[in-house]
Amino acid sequence: LRLSEQTLKRQLDEIRSLQEQLQDQASRDPLTGMYNRRFLDLIADREIARCLREGRPLTLMMIDVDHFKKVNDTYGHPGGDEVLKNLAALLIGKVRTTDVPCRYGGEEFLLLLPGMPPDIALARAEHWRETFAAMTSMSGALAIKATLSVGVAMYPTHATTMAELIHCADLALYRAKDGGRNRVVFYREEMATTEG
Repeated sequence: LRLSEQTLKRQLDEIRSLQEQLQDQASRDPLTGMYNRRFLDLIADREIARCLREGRPLTLMMIDVDHFKKVNDTYGHPGGDEVLKNLAALLIGKVRTTDVPCRYGGEEFLLLLPGMPPDIALARAEHWRETFAAMTSMSGALAIKATLSVGVAMYPTHATTMAELIHCADLALYRAKDGGRNRVVFYREEMATTEG
C-alpha cells in the first residue's frame, strides 16, 4: 500500500508539472518566448485595475521592426525570425519582473510597464531603440541590421481602458513610422484628431 501511495503521489506531481507546462505554452509565443496576445487579453484589465487601486501610471509601448517585409524578402523568413528573436531577447533581458513583454503580432511587440513614469519610459524606449539599431542579427553567414519605431502611451493620462491605451500607442507608433522610422514618439491628443 505504501508503494502505491508513493507511485500515486509521483504521478500526480507529474500531471501538475505537465499542466503548468501546457499553461505556459498556451500563454507564450513559441518563436520569441514572450507572452502572446492571448495572455495580454487575460491580464490587461487586472493590470489597469491594479494601477488604478495603487494610484500609479501604466506605460504601454508598441514596438515595430522597421521595414520588416523587406528583411523577410531579402534574407528569407529564417533571417526575419532571427531579427525577432534578438529583439525579444533584448526586451526580455531589460524588463523588470513587474513588466509584461508581449509579441502582439507579426513584427509588433507590446510592453506593459506598470508604475513607470513617462520620462523613464521614454528614456528606456530610446535606449532599446539605440541598442537594437547597433545590433547585428545573424542568419547563417548573413548579417542583418534593423531598426525600431516605438509608440508610447500612458494610463490614465491618455486612456482609461486597455483598448484605448493600445489605440493611443498605435497612433504614436504610426507617427514614428510616418516621421521617418527609427524613432520613439510619445502620444499627444492632437494625434487622435489627425488620425488617418
